[in-house]
Amino acid sequence: MIFVREDRSRGGQDQGQGRRIQGDLGGFKGGFKGGGKGGYGYKGYGKDAAPLRVGPRDKGRLVYCGNLPFRCSWQEIKDVFKQYGKVISVDIAQDFDGRSKGYASVLMEKEDEAEAAIAALNEQDFQGRNMMVRLDNFL
Repeated sequence: MIFVREDRSRGGQDQGQGRRIQGDLGGFKGGFKGGGKGGYGYKGYGKDAAPLRVGPRDKGRLVYCGNLPFRCSWQEIKDVFKQYGKVISVDIAQDFDGRSKGYASVLMEKEDEAEAAIAALNEQDFQGRNMMVRLDNFL
C-alpha cells in the first residue's frame, strides 16, 4: 500500500510559488529580495541559510548535476561551474539524516552560462566519477 498526502512540513509557505532550495550560497550575506512575491529571499549562508526559491523565471538557468561523489562539497561543485559564469547557488540533495544523495542543483546567473557549463561538463570526470549535467527538468 502507498499513502500519499500533501507535504505540510513548512506550514504551506511555498504555496505553489516554486521549489525551495536549501543550500550553501557561496558566502553570500545580505537581504537581497528580487521581484516581490516569489522572488529570491535569503540571508546568511551554509546551514543557517534561508531557503532559496526557484521558479519558472529560472528556467534555462537551473542545472541538474548528477552522479556526484557522495563526499564532494558545494564549494567544489561551485568551483567547477564558476569557470562558465556566475553561480547563484549550489544545493546538494540530502536524505533525512543529512547524507548526500549524489546529485545537486546549480543555479547560474544567465542561460548562456548554464548552456556553456552543460556543454563542457556533461560526462566529464569529477573526482573519479562521470558527471551527468543537464538542464533541470523540474521547471
